[in-house]
Formats: sequence, C-alpha cells, structure tokens
Amino acid sequence: MNSKKYSLRDVTNDDHKWLVSLHNDPKVLFNMTNPAPITLESHMRWWATIDNRKQIRKIFCVNGERVGFAKFYNVDIINKNCVLGGDIEKSHRGNGYAKHMWNLMLSECYNKLKMYRVSLTTAEYNKIGKRVYDNIGFQEEGRLVKSLFRDGQYYDQICMYHLKEWFND
Repeated sequence: MNSKKYSLRDVTNDDHKWLVSLHNDPKVLFNMTNPAPITLESHMRWWATIDNRKQIRKIFCVNGERVGFAKFYNVDIINKNCVLGGDIEKSHRGNGYAKHMWNLMLSECYNKLKMYRVSLTTAEYNKIGKRVYDNIGFQEEGRLVKSLFRDGQYYDQICMYHLKEWFND
C-alpha cells in the first residue's frame, strides 16, 4: 500500500532558489529547448513576466517535500488546450514520482482548468520521459525533425498529446 501523499502547490518565494538549482541540473538543461544555465536574478526577471492566465507553475510535493516542478504553458481557455512540461529534482529521480506528478498535472488540466487536450514535446533521446508519457496514455502525433542541437548533433523533438476522455482520475 502506498502511503505517500502527492500534491501540487503554488510556487512561493522560498522556492525560487531551488527552482534555479533544478533548472541548472545538467540532465534538465540537456532536455530543454534552450540549454543555457540561469542565475537567480535572471530567473526572477523572467518570473515577473509570466502571464498567470496563460502560464501556470506548480511545485510537486511528496509528503510535503519539494520533489518536482510542473509547468503549464499556453493555457488556452477558448480552445481548451495547453502544453505541459515537468522536471523531477535529481535526488528524487528513479522513485516513480514522475508518473504521479504527471497524473496530478492531467487532473489539474481536465478537472480544474477544464482542458480537453494537452500536449508536450520531448527530445528523442529522452527515453525515460518518453516511457513515462507512453505509460500515462500520451500518443505521438508528429516530430519537429532535427530541431534540437546537442553535442554537435541534431535531434528530433517528439510531439505528443493526451485527450480528456483517455484520463482515468
């Protein structure tokens, strides 16, 4: 029996230093479209520009402890869709938490935000992420061919989507 409590909560001022550290983790950077490290100052300048109607950021917690960062982009209330992204902090990887975080994100999208469709992109070399997305029901709908340049080589971004009727809360 799993006695862990999983939750998404709003970002607080105390989270920003942790978010910068998570962002700058080499594995996280390697999977981002822009793999440049950030500073706390640049992060705070960027944070001040977020349009909370179109972008939502949440901290994923396990038993109240910060474990991951859940990102909701391009929230479109008219067409009922958005783009998702998420990261798990290094010391918590490999514990199966990503599945729980993504299921909470889907619940937030379908039950609270009333979305019908959600999507994401992932690098073709992100095998762990792709397995998580496949296991929770995301389907591949295409590729952005050779759109990521890493270590002297071009890679595809895999475009995936998920529909409300596929979600079992």
